Amino acid sequence: MAKKNTQDISEGFFYSLSEWKQHAIALAILFLVPFFLFTATTIGGKELQRHDITQWRAGAESVIEYREKFDKEPLWVENMYLGMPAFVVSVATQVPHIDFVSRFFHKIYPAFQYWIMLSGTYFLLILMGFRPLTAVFGSITYSLTTYFPIIIGAGHTSKFVALAFAPWIFVGYWKLTRSDNKLAGLLLFTVAMALEVRAGHPQITYYFMYLLGFLWIADSWNQIKEKNFRQFGIITGLLILGGIVGIVGHAQSFLTLQEYSPFSIRGGSALDGTTGLSAGYAFAWSQGIKETLTLFIPEIFGGASPNYFGPKSFTSGPHYLGALVLPFILVALFKQKSRTLFVFFGTGTLAIIFAWGGNFLLINQLAFDYIPLFNKFRAPETWLVLTAFCYSIVAVYGLDWFIDFVKKKSSSIQELYIPLGITALIFAFLFIQVKSSDFTNPNEVARLSQQIAQQNQVSPNNPQVKQRAISVIQQNFVPERKESANRDLFRLGIFLALTITLIWFALKRKLSIGLASLGLIFLAGFDMITVGKRYIPEQVIVDKNRDTVAYLESRKRDIDQYIIDNINSENGEYRYRVFPLLVSTFQEATPSYFYPTIGGYTGAKLSIVADLQKAGGPLYKGDAGLNLELLGALNIKYINYQTGLRIPGLREVFTGNSGSVFENEKLLPKAFFVDSLVFVDTPQEAFNFVDQPNVNYSNVAVVENADGLTTMPDASSSVVVTNYTGAEISLEIERSQPGFLVLSEIYYPAGWIAKLNGEEVPIYKTNYVLRGFEIPAGEHKLELEFKPNSYSLGVTLGWISLIIQILLGIAVGFIHLQKKSKIES
Repeated sequence: MAKKNTQDISEGFFYSLSEWKQHAIALAILFLVPFFLFTATTIGGKELQRHDITQWRAGAESVIEYREKFDKEPLWVENMYLGMPAFVVSVATQVPHIDFVSRFFHKIYPAFQYWIMLSGTYFLLILMGFRPLTAVFGSITYSLTTYFPIIIGAGHTSKFVALAFAPWIFVGYWKLTRSDNKLAGLLLFTVAMALEVRAGHPQITYYFMYLLGFLWIADSWNQIKEKNFRQFGIITGLLILGGIVGIVGHAQSFLTLQEYSPFSIRGGSALDGTTGLSAGYAFAWSQGIKETLTLFIPEIFGGASPNYFGPKSFTSGPHYLGALVLPFILVALFKQKSRTLFVFFGTGTLAIIFAWGGNFLLINQLAFDYIPLFNKFRAPETWLVLTAFCYSIVAVYGLDWFIDFVKKKSSSIQELYIPLGITALIFAFLFIQVKSSDFTNPNEVARLSQQIAQQNQVSPNNPQVKQRAISVIQQNFVPERKESANRDLFRLGIFLALTITLIWFALKRKLSIGLASLGLIFLAGFDMITVGKRYIPEQVIVDKNRDTVAYLESRKRDIDQYIIDNINSENGEYRYRVFPLLVSTFQEATPSYFYPTIGGYTGAKLSIVADLQKAGGPLYKGDAGLNLELLGALNIKYINYQTGLRIPGLREVFTGNSGSVFENEKLLPKAFFVDSLVFVDTPQEAFNFVDQPNVNYSNVAVVENADGLTTMPDASSSVVVTNYTGAEISLEIERSQPGFLVLSEIYYPAGWIAKLNGEEVPIYKTNYVLRGFEIPAGEHKLELEFKPNSYSLGVTLGWISLIIQILLGIAVGFIHLQKKSKIES
């Protein structure tokens, strides 16, 4: 563990101040950091127009409409992906917490979240025994890694909030494991864990649990080795208690997402028997092994697309950790002897290996196959946020050693020859890498060759095509890539030289420790802020108070207005669906703001929907690549596309400025009876049935695992939708013979309850993605409601957790007052 600061005249004016003044100045420095990084939003009268927030708002439209109309939560999204649970889109939190108190400040985005992150890292480092300015240095190097402005600009708000709260988990852990006031530590750890899971980004929480686990193992080893079993038992028990209470504090979301996960793409696909993401999908956006050099030279691989030429398909920017951490990490590794230091370094290094994903399958395939939950998340490069956190703390260990070393009268630069010499060797290696690079990637040559071949209707294997692609890249991209890489190499050299100069001045007593530390803080802040600003696109900085709804409304096209005017069913109880082919249907939610679509935007859609949308899959079987019969069964009335589409069964009904609207003449009602059934035992068999063209879905349906059902033709039958909100559906039915009813709503078994004349009846998985019901002869009322028990149980557990946390707070306050009273008496 780092040593506590002991005041010394060589430390300068800052460290001659009282302790609270030191902390006040340090926190003031950290308070100013977001202002300099986001000057346009903090003092420039602008705000961030975040892509993912816009997509979220579009996808959440039906939820928000329901909430405003009925003043309760629908728990169901009606306007995306044929319908889906709202848990991954928008559900209002029912149980208050400390984040409710700070809700106003959350609007000061992203400055407020940065303050949470910076202060959490700072207090952790202070608890670890580091000096205030040293803690400021570590807080800045972590919190200003370039990945954060990138995700902020992209609108990954929940991810950034989770990252902001993560340091506070370790503040609680340190307080709980290393102080006598374990009750206060338990309270801090519990509240931090609750806030972390409430941020709503399980992937980030999962990553930081690795560090927590490794720290616990290292600490437990020490306690067991010293035969301090009682301390081990108390700490472990309190950590388990705090973790459970904290996680349960967000059980409303945790339980529902856990219930949803097996049915989403995160739970795999019934077609291939997987229980998580496919390896190919999960390992998308794996960090290249050489690309790890961007930790120190941000644009050695071109920076952001289109100049980027690394192994990923595209990127918005690198994970830059900063120039100054490099020498101090090496100082720490060679000069500090601390098991805790090596826990941080080892965890950060493991995170790098995990970030390599598909580029290092030797370890990552094993992790994917055997480590719990590892196969639930994609974009392995995200692991580098854990690397940034761990390596920043390792660098702080190095800086702390250096400050203690400077205070010794016998200090000499010779003690630093090895770490500084290795720093020079690494710089030489980076120099060789930059100078020997051809600044191209074979994959991009292949992609461009394919585009050129398609444009000229020739084979992509034509040597002239490949040569043309190489020539385009060499002329249009390579010069800028080469310039930016050399610029950042030179920049790294300058910052390393300035860092070594400050080290030398401190060793020669020409600068006090305080001034040298401030100099390093300034260099680190300037380095990180200037690089971070490169990856905040100008288009995301918009005028303040720009309303997301107004922005979406401004994107309404004439074809959208036509669909809005004609999308309602004949009795006005529900809206038909749309297949918006003018956009990336399954990655764009904007059309879903205006009307229900088969597509949308979320990273956790239902797996059965993902199966339908696969290239060459069921949706695209048929004339000109569209399965109109299946689209009709899915209640899709309109398709928008470019003017002039000629497919039998599609009728062009409106031509606008941006394309045309086509009506599907094979549209089926929201609910309809079939004359015959096909019974299958496996999802694959059901999928094979719908994965064929020209199926008359008005006559036949395929049902899984439901032998014994009967249906008969009945020309006099009728079914009318009398109420439809998405989360509640009512139908009036008349039959003279028993029949089988197909409801064009997505099949989701966890939470939907169907009642026929007040008695619960089963819901059958029909046509692979829809719902079916056995209906006897007679007049009936069929009512469906989405009301998962996991949600109500989660709310109850959330209240229990909150009560426990309040009681803990009262107990901590009471004990503190008692101790204070004893001291005063």
